[in-house]
Formats: sequence, C-alpha cells, structure tokens
Amino acid sequence: MHRTILAMTAALVFAAAIPEWEARSKDSQVGDSTEVQAPAGDSVLNQQTPHEYLKAAESDRITEEYIEIASDSSWWYRVLENEAFEVGEKLEFSVKYGKLPAGNAVMEIPHIVEIDGHDCYEIISIAESNNVVSVFYKVRDTVKTFIDVDGIFPRKFWKKLQEGSYKTEKTTIFDQKNHYAITDGDTIPTYTFVQDAFSSLYYARTQELIPGQDVLIDNHTSKKNFPLKLKVLKKEKVKVPAGEFDCVVVEPVMRAEGIFKAKGRIWVWLTDDQYKMPVLMKTEVFFLGSISAQLKEFKRGQIEEELE
Repeated sequence: MHRTILAMTAALVFAAAIPEWEARSKDSQVGDSTEVQAPAGDSVLNQQTPHEYLKAAESDRITEEYIEIASDSSWWYRVLENEAFEVGEKLEFSVKYGKLPAGNAVMEIPHIVEIDGHDCYEIISIAESNNVVSVFYKVRDTVKTFIDVDGIFPRKFWKKLQEGSYKTEKTTIFDQKNHYAITDGDTIPTYTFVQDAFSSLYYARTQELIPGQDVLIDNHTSKKNFPLKLKVLKKEKVKVPAGEFDCVVVEPVMRAEGIFKAKGRIWVWLTDDQYKMPVLMKTEVFFLGSISAQLKEFKRGQIEEELE
C-alpha cells in the first residue's frame, strides 16, 4: 500500500501510521510483551472497558482472549459527548513535499445520513496532487467514513485511491453490535467500537488530550485489527496559512503483537480547545525528507452556531 501519499492526506493521517511490519527473532521478543490475561477471580463484566486489560497488563500483544473480552456484547452501545465537530465543518489543507507545493486536501462533514437505521455523519476527504506533481505522480484520493452520531464509531468506510499506477476501491461495513468488519465478502471479528483509519482522527478529537497521557484507539484497517496508541507529546503554538493556534501535539503509533516497526513518524497539531481541529500534520519520508499538510481555510459548522 502506498503510505507516502496517504500520509500527505489529512484525512488519512492515522492510516499513514500503519507500519510495514517486520518479524523479529524470538530472542528479540523476550521480555518485549506478555499475553493479555483476565484478572483472576474477576468477572469480565466488572471491567469498565476492554482497555482495562490491555493497560493493566502493560502488554503490546493482542491475543484471541483479548479479542473475545473486547467483543463482549454488553459493551456494544454507547453515547459519547461530542463538542468538537458537527455538520458543516470544512477543513482545507495545502500539502508540501519539503518546501515544494504538492497538492491540496479537504476534509468536510456535508450531511447526516442514515446507515442501517442509525444517523451518521458522512465525513469526506479528497486529496489531489497539483499539476506539477501530477506529471510524475498523479494523486486523486477520495475517502468517506460514516460515523454514528451518538457513539462516534464508524458504520461504513469507503475509499477510492489513485496514486500513480496504483488504483483501488474498497468498502468496509462495520457490524458494531456483533463486532465484525466486512470487506470484499470477508467477515473479520474485531473490537467493540472499533474505528477505521479515517474515523480514528474524529474520535480522538472527542477525547481529553493531556501531555504524557496516551490515548488507546482500537482500529481496523485493510482487513486487520491494529491497536493504535495516540501519544500526547506537548503543547505548542504554531502558525499556518489559516492563522496562529495554540495546539496539542500528538503522535499516532500503530501496534501489532508487540512489534514497533514504523517506517517514519507522524505528528499532528490539534487546536488546544474543544474543537481539537487539525491544523498541521508532518510525516517523515525516507527519500523526500518530510511531507506536511497545513490548514489554509476552515469552517467550524453547526456546532459553533449552536454555541452562539
């Protein structure tokens, strides 16, 4: 999968964090991770969330037992407070390879639509390379996620990517009640309230972000389950074409079976307020140095109107 162009797309900043995993030798894994075990004599239902097991065990390995615990049906429904985004929000980014202008990306929430009887935010991302870059490597990416308005988890994910000679179109249906992700006829057991590559960003915007305190997000991408750790690094003021903003800097890191092998790092600057709006994204690319996406225009949408 082409991670370079995905990384430049603001909408897929978390998807770009998925590394090309390489297996370690058995010796290098010793002491690196442990199996997730349910506390002795304690009922699964007494735990607040499946993450209690992962955090308590300080484990990086996801086992069948963990997935079974995480998929308990008593956790499938929730109502999550959201003061960060609403219908009408539109974020426009300029994308650069180093200092070279490379294209533009837009993320917006145009509608609420009904998916399987549930109201969902339709959230769209479009990324396009400019005329100069398109001569060498044409990019036309469109991605959509349909996020449950109450629970802030996806019910459907769709992407159509054109990156150079690479083209793909995929749809994933999330059966959140029964904990399945269905792609190309393949039905894969997954986590409670699992997020896709795009919805993870919007879920993170609803969370309290405190430097030094990681946020764990269960993620399903490309037919695989990846626990995502959002490292909250620091607070920092940044200036982008859209203005100057006080921000919280976060770094998404994908994890799988105790192996950390990300090829390049990603940093995201989210506004340090209730909106947690992404204003700047940077990623390392081994042959280009870095790719950045800077916010150039924005509209908050109906949530700002409601507050007024």
